Amino acid sequence: MAEANVGSTEQIPISEHSRVLMAMHKAMRADSRRLSAAAAALPDGDTGAAAALGRAFAAIVGLIHDHHLTEDDVMYPFLLDRVRNFEHDAIRLENDHVELDAAMARINARFRLLAHQLSAALWQDTRSHLLDEAAAFNRVLVDHLDREEDLVIPPFESMISEAEQHTLQKEEATLATYRHMRLAVPWVLANATPEEEKYLRTTAPRLLGVIQDRVWEPQFVRLMEPLYGSADT
Repeated sequence: MAEANVGSTEQIPISEHSRVLMAMHKAMRADSRRLSAAAAALPDGDTGAAAALGRAFAAIVGLIHDHHLTEDDVMYPFLLDRVRNFEHDAIRLENDHVELDAAMARINARFRLLAHQLSAALWQDTRSHLLDEAAAFNRVLVDHLDREEDLVIPPFESMISEAEQHTLQKEEATLATYRHMRLAVPWVLANATPEEEKYLRTTAPRLLGVIQDRVWEPQFVRLMEPLYGSADT
C-alpha cells in the first residue's frame, strides 16, 4: 500500500485503530528518509553532530521497538484468533521485525563509533557504512510496512467488529508507558497533515493535548532537531 494512499484520512473510511497504525507507519517512512539525508549531511569528522544525530535516531528506534512489541504480543495474537490463515502472515511479519531489529542495531553501532573516532580515515569509512546501512534499513522498513498494511488493514476493517476493536485498543493501552507516550504522541503529530492532526486530537483526551503542547512537543523538537532539521521530507 503506497504512502500516498494514507495521506488524507478522509479518503478511506477506516477505523480509529487503523488510522493510528497508519499514522505511525507514515512517521517511520519519513524518518527513514530523514536518516539517510541527515547522515549524508554530517560534517566530516564532527563527532558531536554524529552523537546528536545518533541520540535522535536511538529515540526513533525505541519507538519502533515499542510498536513491534505491541504488534507481536497483542495485535498479531488478536488477529490469529479471529482471521483464518493469518498464522503464515504473522510469521512473515515477525521475521520482518527481526530483520529490522538487526538493521537498527547496526546503525546505532555506527553512530556510537562516529561519536568517538578521531582518525579521519576511520570516520569516513564508518560514515560510508552508515549510509549503506541506512539505505538497507529503508528498503527493509518500507517493504515490511507495505506488507503489513496489505495483510492487516483489510481483514481488520472487514472482519473485526467495533466492540472487538475497542477490546484490542484496551489491551494495547496496557503497554503504553509514559516513556513511550511522551515521544510517540509528538512523533506522530510531527508527521501528520493538518487534517490528520485534527482527527487524532479529537480522538484523544483533552488533557493529553495540553501535555503534548506544553511539555512533550518542546522536548521532542529539541531531541529530534539533528534528524528533523536536516532533511526535507
